[in-house]
Amino acid sequence: MAKRSDANQKLIVEALRSAGAHVFDAHELGRGFPDLVVSCPNSGNTYLVEVKVPGEGLNEREFLFHESWPGWIVIVHSVEEAIDEFEFQNLLS
Repeated sequence: MAKRSDANQKLIVEALRSAGAHVFDAHELGRGFPDLVVSCPNSGNTYLVEVKVPGEGLNEREFLFHESWPGWIVIVHSVEEAIDEFEFQNLLS
C-alpha cells in the first residue's frame, strides 16, 4: 500500500517549485525519511523537508531519522512556513 501524503503537501511542492526550487517528492519512501528533497538555486545544496498538517508532530520513525541526520531538515505545516523558511535562509531565487 502506498504511503499517503499530507493534504497540504501538493500546495507546498507547487509553491517551492514556483519560487525556483527543485523538489523531489519522497513521501512514499517511508521509514522516517522526510517527505521532500529540495535543491535551492542560491545554495547549490539539498535540504530535507518534513510536511505536516497543523497540529501534527513527528512519528517515532521520523523523530529517529531527524535525530540521526547530520544535515539540515525543516518541518513545515503550510505554504507560508515553507517559503518563509527558505527565504529566511536566502535559498530561493
